[in-house]
Amino acid sequence: MIKLDPKIVEAADFYEQHYDPLGLLIRPGIKMLVGDRENQICRFCGKSRPEVSFRHEAHAIPESLGNKSLFTTYECDSCNQFFGGSIEDDLGKWSKPSRTFSRIRGKNRVPTLKKGGPGPGWRVEYDDSTGLQIKQYEDDPIFVVDKEKKQVRFELKRDAYTPVAVLKAFVKIGLTLMPPEELPHFSEALAWIREPDHTKSPVKKWPVRWTFQPGPMPNDLIVVFLLRRKISVKGVPYAFLVLAYGNEVFQVPLLSPKQDSVIYDRELTFPAFPTPGGPNPELYGEGRRGSLDLCGREVVRGERTPIVLGFDQVELKDFRDKNGD
Repeated sequence: MIKLDPKIVEAADFYEQHYDPLGLLIRPGIKMLVGDRENQICRFCGKSRPEVSFRHEAHAIPESLGNKSLFTTYECDSCNQFFGGSIEDDLGKWSKPSRTFSRIRGKNRVPTLKKGGPGPGWRVEYDDSTGLQIKQYEDDPIFVVDKEKKQVRFELKRDAYTPVAVLKAFVKIGLTLMPPEELPHFSEALAWIREPDHTKSPVKKWPVRWTFQPGPMPNDLIVVFLLRRKISVKGVPYAFLVLAYGNEVFQVPLLSPKQDSVIYDRELTFPAFPTPGGPNPELYGEGRRGSLDLCGREVVRGERTPIVLGFDQVELKDFRDKNGD
C-alpha cells in the first residue's frame, strides 16, 4: 500500500474544493489547435485581417519548452514575432539549464550549455547516440563528483534574463489557453505582457510555485492545466496556470483586478498543486517544492543555478590537448 504525503493529500483537497480544472495533455506527434481559423482576431493586440496577418503557425506554448503539437489561432504574426523576440526569449534563457539536463528538444535539438567568450571552457551537450556529454577544464570547473553518494553536482550560470519577462511569458501561456469568454477578466494582464518596458511593471508580489520531480521523466510530454475558481468561492486567486514539462512543474497565478479585488496586491498563500512525484523516490529521492520570485525588473547576469545528477557509474576524461589548452 502506497502511503501518500499528507501535504499532497491536503493540497488535493484544497484544489478540489476551490477550483474547477481544465486539463490538457499534449501528446507528441498529435497536432492540436486552440481556436479556429475563421474570423481570426488576435487576443493580444485586438487586430484582425487585413490589418494584421495570420500566415505563420503560433505555438500556444513556446517550442523551446518542447511543444511541437499545440498551436493557437489567437495570435497574429506581428505579436508572434514580438513575443518570440522578447519575453519568450527571456523564458528560454532562464529555463535553458534545466531543459538541457531534462533533454527537452527545442526547435532543432536539445540546447547546448557552454562558456561564452574566448579561451577554453566548459560544455554540456546531449546527443541521441551518446547521451549527455559534459566537458570541463581544471581552471574552469562546473561540477564535482561525490562517488560515495553517487552524485554529480553542477553549478551553472544562466544566460542574462529579466525575471519579470519570464513571469510575463508564463502568464502569456495561460492567457493563450484561456477560454474567450474569460478574457474580459484579464484585460490588464493582456496589456501588461505587451509592455516592452519591464521597469513599468506594476507587479510587486506574484508568487510562482515550483516543483521538481527527480528521476528519468518523459522529455517529450507536456501537461498543462488552467484552474478556475468555483463560482461559490472567494478569497483565493481566480485562476492558475499549471505547466509541467521535463522534471519541473510551475504554478502561476493569473490575477485579475476584477475577480481578485479582495486579495489583489496582498500576500498570497496557497499550497502547491499536487503532483505524483518522480518515478522512484527511494532511488532518486523525494520531490522538492519552493516559490520563485520573478518580479525583478532589471536584467540578471551570471546567475548561478545548482543541478544534481545521480549515477551508477561515471567516466572522467581529461579534455585538455597536448599543449594544456
